[in-house]
Amino acid sequence: MQCSKCRQDAIHYQPYSGQYLCEAHLVADIETKAKRTIRQQKGMQTGDHIAVILTGDPAENALLFFLQNLTGKRRDIRVSGIVGDGPKNPVSAVIRAGTTRIAWATTLEDCSAAILAGIFRGEPMTGIRARPEETGTLPVIAPFCHIPSSEIALYSQIHGLEAGTVPAAQENDSLYEDVKTLLGAYTLRHPAAPHAILNLGEMISAAQEPDTGQHTHRTVDEETR
Repeated sequence: MQCSKCRQDAIHYQPYSGQYLCEAHLVADIETKAKRTIRQQKGMQTGDHIAVILTGDPAENALLFFLQNLTGKRRDIRVSGIVGDGPKNPVSAVIRAGTTRIAWATTLEDCSAAILAGIFRGEPMTGIRARPEETGTLPVIAPFCHIPSSEIALYSQIHGLEAGTVPAAQENDSLYEDVKTLLGAYTLRHPAAPHAILNLGEMISAAQEPDTGQHTHRTVDEETR
């Protein structure tokens, strides 16, 4: 099949968009979504030291690669990959390193399942960027939260990235795991479902956040100085 945006051979089909994408347009699509998510989450400011938590998930190397490329020409933002102290307290090493912001490599499946699990528990929608209870007071961003894990895997392959080198943290939340399994099966028949859940969660979360009227952060588009 040909790419829906050019005449090159497609390497991936997006069932939720109906598009076939070549290597170049898949990379562009992923990076455009990630940049838009960072803007929406107000995820970069002058003076930031952003830590990508490394727990063994292959998506984490992809996120580290993306953020380092994104900020490579900027002298006012630093990005580091930091191995957490284990599944019970993965960010204490980040706090010791003096970072100002945490980046999780959570993908669409992770975030949408977390939202559904929270709804089933009757919990308030206070955050949808995964594991907020483990981050202390540090702001959190999840640039890949609108991107399926299969696309992040292709992104890693295209750029020749290695898989994680530390053991992955074990998930102890049985409800979350059950919901993720059910949602995965449902998505096979309804590919847009995780996107709809995530969009709903973001709308609810945004409605609960007070509007301070302050917009002093620099946008991700200002990636060169």
